[in-house]
Amino acid sequence: MRGLIESRLSDVVPSETTWPARLHEAQRHALLSPGKRFRPLLCVFIAQGGGIQGGADLDAAITTGCVAEMVHAASLILDDLPCMDDADLRRNQPTTHIAFDESTAILSATALLNRAFGVLARLDQVSSDRRVEMIDLLSYAVGSKGLIAGQMADLANTDQGATIAEIERLNTLKTGALFDFSVESAAILSGMHASQRAALKDFSYHLGLAFQLLDDVKDAVMSNAEAEKSVNRDIGKATILAIAGSDASKTKLKAYLDSATAALRRAELSNMDMLSAILDHQFAFLRT
Repeated sequence: MRGLIESRLSDVVPSETTWPARLHEAQRHALLSPGKRFRPLLCVFIAQGGGIQGGADLDAAITTGCVAEMVHAASLILDDLPCMDDADLRRNQPTTHIAFDESTAILSATALLNRAFGVLARLDQVSSDRRVEMIDLLSYAVGSKGLIAGQMADLANTDQGATIAEIERLNTLKTGALFDFSVESAAILSGMHASQRAALKDFSYHLGLAFQLLDDVKDAVMSNAEAEKSVNRDIGKATILAIAGSDASKTKLKAYLDSATAALRRAELSNMDMLSAILDHQFAFLRT
């Protein structure tokens, strides 16, 4: 499945020789850099658990998962800029504004985001009603009540008196929004019923909280080489780790994962073993 996803990611953006070549080279630098591809894998495997078998339906799930990865890559380009986190390493390679320049980085992120909507719109094998629902879902996930709202809140996140509930709200917006899109789109594509979709919404909520807390813990204890990105970018920010400490944060992280797993079971998907294995691999750091 990873190979199919990598191939599709390469196909959905112009080649690095297409004019303007520098812009497209920057897009591909960010999008095709080695990554876990967790969001597209999640989309595909949940869609399969909901009944998608193969052919055009599986192809649509792969493409939709790649849309989530495109938006994720765009968000990372922006998150790494000097006016944001000012990072110089991402996925063990120079961040886009370092490898190219700030202007090219901003334009490549904008181009990736716009292209993501176009890719969804051209899923001809999916009914128009479902396409519209997914496009609307993506616009909400990315917009001023989703990922962008989370980034704004993160830039202002200097209140050391913030409560854990307030930090969870920030993390839900900044990190959870794209998980919501990946998971809910899979449910839409496979035609899941309302109770399954409600369970998966609860799953993606707790998964987003767990994922962000894991990232915060890694940022505090790993080197740049181990994390494959610039670390110590959360100094001075109100995080659960800063408020509660390492031991309590790991306990909370396990609680998030337990809640996510319980919600996933309620969705009654056919490939729970596969999804559990993916989660175990993603959060293997907890066993170290």
